[in-house]
Amino acid sequence: MAIKGQRKIRTNKRLAAERQIHAAIEHYSAGDFECVISLCSAAEGLTKEPAEPTHLFGILKKYITESHCANSKEYDFNSISNWMKHTAEPDEIEIEEWMATMWLNRAISKYRVVYGGGTPEMTALFPWSGNIRSHDC
Repeated sequence: MAIKGQRKIRTNKRLAAERQIHAAIEHYSAGDFECVISLCSAAEGLTKEPAEPTHLFGILKKYITESHCANSKEYDFNSISNWMKHTAEPDEIEIEEWMATMWLNRAISKYRVVYGGGTPEMTALFPWSGNIRSHDC
């Protein structure tokens, strides 16, 4: 039962991922890197897996599997995201800008592959994220 006057929206996976990425871009500009990583992790997680691993995280996962490094902490690409979701130590860490940028790349590259291109907000940050076009070679 809805509370009188309470707003509600109808959404879908694509729109939710898009809004999360757009919010992450705004937080990136503000330097709120924890928010960037959390939002990008959520967007990446609800975007379906493409048939071929042509997005950034798909390529990284393929590399560590093929190089037999899957259990190495050095190749734990989700460590910061997992740290933010759980109570495990340490209590304090430093998040560098490149880490937030990596998560934006992960979420946007997957969105781009699955949906055929990025939004204007995504391409303003990363010009490569525009529409996927076929090229005559």
